[in-house]
Amino acid sequence: CLKEIKKTIKKNKLSAQIIVSDSSTDKSPEIAKREKVILIKHGEEGYGAAYLEALKTAKGKYIFMADADYSYDFSEIPNFISQLKRGRDFVVGNRFEGKMEKGAMPLAHKYFGNPLLSLILRVFFRAALKDSHCGMRAISKKALNKLNLQTTGMEFASEMIVKALKNNLKIKELPINYRKRKGVSKLR
Repeated sequence: CLKEIKKTIKKNKLSAQIIVSDSSTDKSPEIAKREKVILIKHGEEGYGAAYLEALKTAKGKYIFMADADYSYDFSEIPNFISQLKRGRDFVVGNRFEGKMEKGAMPLAHKYFGNPLLSLILRVFFRAALKDSHCGMRAISKKALNKLNLQTTGMEFASEMIVKALKNNLKIKELPINYRKRKGVSKLR
């Protein structure tokens, strides 16, 4: 993933910092050091905790976020940044509108979990999003500072959407391609 990100940054002449937020026991720290990216090593567990730790270090005007499990196509980064430059505050990927590789998402998540969670956000918070839990996102630093994000688990994804809606952020959903992950998911 880091090589793909670097290639995209170079090809599109983006000024960027790459941050890896890690509390794992795998080889992520070694890979991050070898690739000469910013490594935030911490003992906090959870999806949200990883982002909260990384966001403390992020210096850019725009922040792009995605899981580093190979499921996301990092050549999409310029599309997300372009939307922010056009005045959107927050951009979320939509895996259901792009090309989804066979086996990329478990059937229970594809036909039940994600659609149901997105429906709940649409009904209760009027979120016009069809894939509210997509992990590929971008937000302006200015908009991020309005959110006061706090949750440390997977609920971080929902908290971000709900607070973006409550703060009247201009949200855009972009179709993205979704690939089969590499490695084993820790999500239970």
